[in-house]
Amino acid sequence: MTEPLKAPSNLTIMGGNLAGNVLEWYDFALYGSFATLFSRLFFPHQNAFLALLETFGAFAIGYVTRPVGGILFGHMGDTKGRKTALILSILLMSLPTFLVGILPTFESAGYLSPLLLVVLRILQGIAIGGEFTLAMSFLVETAPSDRRGYQGSYAMVGVVGGILLGTLAALSAASVLSPEHLYRWGWRIPFLSGILLLAFGLFLRRHLPESPAFEHRTRIELPFIESLRLCRNDMLRGFGFLVTNSVAFYLIVVYQPSYLSRLPRMNLESALFIQVLSLVLLLFLIPFGGLLSDLFGRKPVTLVSVLGFLFLSLPVYRLFQTGSPEAVFFGQSLFVALLALYIGPLPSIMAEIFPSRVRCSALSVTYNMNLAIFGGTTPLVATFLIHRFKSDTAPGTYLSVAAFLSLITILLLRETRHRRLE
Repeated sequence: MTEPLKAPSNLTIMGGNLAGNVLEWYDFALYGSFATLFSRLFFPHQNAFLALLETFGAFAIGYVTRPVGGILFGHMGDTKGRKTALILSILLMSLPTFLVGILPTFESAGYLSPLLLVVLRILQGIAIGGEFTLAMSFLVETAPSDRRGYQGSYAMVGVVGGILLGTLAALSAASVLSPEHLYRWGWRIPFLSGILLLAFGLFLRRHLPESPAFEHRTRIELPFIESLRLCRNDMLRGFGFLVTNSVAFYLIVVYQPSYLSRLPRMNLESALFIQVLSLVLLLFLIPFGGLLSDLFGRKPVTLVSVLGFLFLSLPVYRLFQTGSPEAVFFGQSLFVALLALYIGPLPSIMAEIFPSRVRCSALSVTYNMNLAIFGGTTPLVATFLIHRFKSDTAPGTYLSVAAFLSLITILLLRETRHRRLE
């Protein structure tokens, strides 16, 4: 019987799984960082608010197709192998990132420009629908039983690493180039550079071993149908748990540069700089959150986080309104600390509640349905709420409501720290 691999010391396994997540979120960080710029590049900009809303709408539409990708790649992961699915997902995901870098703007192509952008977002959504959940399953399945929280957390490290890399690329472009050059051609460079991440990730994934859980699973023909039959209640509980993850992550990490850049005494460069510092902090705190869940349990750690979001989100957004860089960084640091406690244990929680024979399918559909409803739409909803209620603190209220919903779910979840992977 194959022994579990002791990642993260095994660089091939860790690197192969992290590479796809880095590439996925590198692109999304670029899109979030350049959202205000994209609203002028790809959409009619007679009305700045509508153009920004359309930009985040194009961002959100990629999430509508994620459940489709979750079903396709989840089925492949459960029937053909985690490794095969991971290789195909990184290939399909990388091409749209590169093509965004050569898209014509609205000025030169008219309405063809936003149409092409939407098509590329749809293709990315299909690929990403399987990418992250496959990596989560693989890392948890190959971990020692007492380290699943810690090792699984590295799936989230790949996410934040990609966002950090994308934000750094955006910050570098904004710092080095004049606003005019950034607008005309400079924004394309970070997207085109993503092809280098593909080459590295593909090389690592070709040398991945197969997951022992896949090799010793009970074989079934239609894992998605079987997951609906066997795991319906667990999928619902997992969906409720993911609400805070989706809203908090997309507010704090993806939407924040655009939000902070519009505050008094702030601009895009200073917002991106604060975002980079907070992402570095988050990068180091996520494994700590996973480790704490191995020591004290998944539920206690996530309860601390969700209660923090419930009671502190609105005060932090009020703090942001001062526009003071020091106050903004303090508030953002508090947010990322709470986020690390939530997303650090998340991969192990989500993998442990499903059996191996349908894990990829059940996890992919649950995760991607939640992101389609709450994740990709969060920047859109936040922008709408601010405009509708004339309140820049409205996103804080939205985050508190999400935390309340997940709080109820966490109380209903069973503790899975010592549960044997079936």
